[in-house]
Amino acid sequence: MPIMVVNGAGVLRYNNSSQMTGEKIPGDLRTWDYFGTDPNELLTYTYNVLSERATTLYHTHPPVNAAVNKTTHYAIGPGLVFRSQPDWQVLGIDQEYAKEWGMRFQKLIHYVFTLLNYYEKQNVLFRTSMVMGDSLLLFDRVSQDDGMPFDLIETGGDAINFEQNITSKNEPATLGILHDNYLRKKGFYQVGKAKPVMFKDNNGDCNAIQFFEKKIARQLRGYPLSYSIIAAAKNNDRLWDAVIQRAVMETIILGTTESDSDDLYKQADALADNARSETRESGSTMQTEGKASELGAGNIFSFKKGGLKFTDLKTPSNNFDKMQAAFIEYVGMAMDIPAEVITSKYSTSYTAHKGALNDFIKSYMFKRKMFINTVNKVVVKEIAKYLFMENLIEMPNNQFFTNPIIQEATIAGNWLGPVPGHVNPLQEVNAKVEEVKNAFKTRADAAADYGNEYDNMIEEWIEQETRFREISPVDQAQVINDDIEEQEDNQDQEDDDNETDNN
Repeated sequence: MPIMVVNGAGVLRYNNSSQMTGEKIPGDLRTWDYFGTDPNELLTYTYNVLSERATTLYHTHPPVNAAVNKTTHYAIGPGLVFRSQPDWQVLGIDQEYAKEWGMRFQKLIHYVFTLLNYYEKQNVLFRTSMVMGDSLLLFDRVSQDDGMPFDLIETGGDAINFEQNITSKNEPATLGILHDNYLRKKGFYQVGKAKPVMFKDNNGDCNAIQFFEKKIARQLRGYPLSYSIIAAAKNNDRLWDAVIQRAVMETIILGTTESDSDDLYKQADALADNARSETRESGSTMQTEGKASELGAGNIFSFKKGGLKFTDLKTPSNNFDKMQAAFIEYVGMAMDIPAEVITSKYSTSYTAHKGALNDFIKSYMFKRKMFINTVNKVVVKEIAKYLFMENLIEMPNNQFFTNPIIQEATIAGNWLGPVPGHVNPLQEVNAKVEEVKNAFKTRADAAADYGNEYDNMIEEWIEQETRFREISPVDQAQVINDDIEEQEDNQDQEDDDNETDNN
């Protein structure tokens, strides 16, 4: 692309398109490898190496391990809990009935989750996708001995044959994912199997779910959370190796002596001879305390006064901590996690601490929402089919199996997960009270900040408060005092009435 410059009445034309590609000097980026704008192109050449190196980093590199684990703990924790809120208006049912039905439905979902061990599997699926790039949840629909309709099997993205790339127009495949011409996913090729596995069967039942964080349009496979810092992590590893080697050398070299000889080899030979023999050369400043093999812990060679200058240990340098802090900040920027969260080391400033957590909340809540929409809603839908067919609960609308909108309205609800807690509890709780009081926030939203679903919580709260007031010593004492005061008032009134009658 030529660059047009208006200079007075004339127009100058520079046919230098390189300057529009980020090059300061034309040609200085010609050796910079690139793979185009297709998000799958990079993975086509490097998926196995990229995934394996990212997995190795997770196991061996503390910053990556902390970033993956913190994201998983905050986003999923021990497993997201489903709170049913069916859309009674779309379903055409009574609001009170919808509320009662939702209470029963969410309890059944909980028990199925428990039987399938799905709470733990949520954590594993999410963590695996952060480590490797993507993960798979397989529905094993073979008859189960425990009477369940299927088993849920979690596995990593390495179960997908990334080498399966087909350019056919009929059934194209990229990185093992079977898709149409618009890159809409249909199925995947498993490692060691020739036929693809379809994500849904002919009846519309789910066979498998692929979960990954989609960052770019047309993306078919996921990038590991640490993919952008692999090179930086390796360089940091080299830095640690260099520092350790230098530190070892400084601890080995106890000190130095002055000598007239400038031949290092002769000095080393003399030192070795003196170590092997009980005698020493005349004029040597070193004395041998027995044989070298007889030296025990704490024994050292003794020198004449002024003969030995101890080395000053200077490793690591004063800049080492600064370099590591800068590296952690770099890791945080690349993985969308504040450095303070990665290290669990927060500033004493409330504002800085809260600001770091607020940034992290935006990050992990986005990932949590993706996991809910991609995985959990599909699992609940498949479980709902089983509950309806087994007559464990009635369908609120008979069009559930034929109308996708009715399906969505039936399984609608909230997913409760771990909450970040408070940095300053009193201040933050009072802020929520003021928000609710001034209608900037609903009570339901405030309850959600604590991981509670408001409708369920308020009913339990009323029930518990009523029960507590029946047995509370303070409340019971107040009831007794009220009775005594009422009796005294009645007696006073009776005395007044009698006095009036006598008069």
